[in-house]
Amino acid sequence: MTLKEFIKEKAESVHNGNAYADKPERLALRRFVKYCPEFQRFWREYFGTNGNAIIKDDPLGEKQVDLGIVDETTSEIYGLVEVDVLTKWNPDWPANYRKFNVLERKLKYFQSNNYKYITCSLSLNRKKMVCTTRENIQMCYSKYGVTTLKITECDEYDKMVRCPLDNNIKWFEL
Repeated sequence: MTLKEFIKEKAESVHNGNAYADKPERLALRRFVKYCPEFQRFWREYFGTNGNAIIKDDPLGEKQVDLGIVDETTSEIYGLVEVDVLTKWNPDWPANYRKFNVLERKLKYFQSNNYKYITCSLSLNRKKMVCTTRENIQMCYSKYGVTTLKITECDEYDKMVRCPLDNNIKWFEL
């Protein structure tokens, strides 16, 4: 099985047959914004506040970054958010996950712009979330580069920026 086939199969198993149907993760992010005080504080401190801002799906177009913080009136983008689910985070963080991995292919979501950006991974039940910022990803990229990791389930490799699980990685729970 190729890496692409493996990713598609894994995404389809989590999203009832549609690999791009990440609506549960998008809804979970919105629940964290609404109900998790710690995440609300992180969100405000990182993105700032704007009374006209809304969370919009696919602010850069379909099959790009998942969500954007966008001015409801002018459509100005204030920030971008990528969400995914970690199937092995069920219910606890996997003991062998010693880094926060950011897929190299997702760096394009912020490398060509100046928007604030966070990437968030959710537990399988979507009640726990871990996030990091563009600035931390860029620092890890500069410091550690890109690592090619073997994905043992499909005997293929993928490229990732690996960030230490330090105070730049933020943990939240509903």
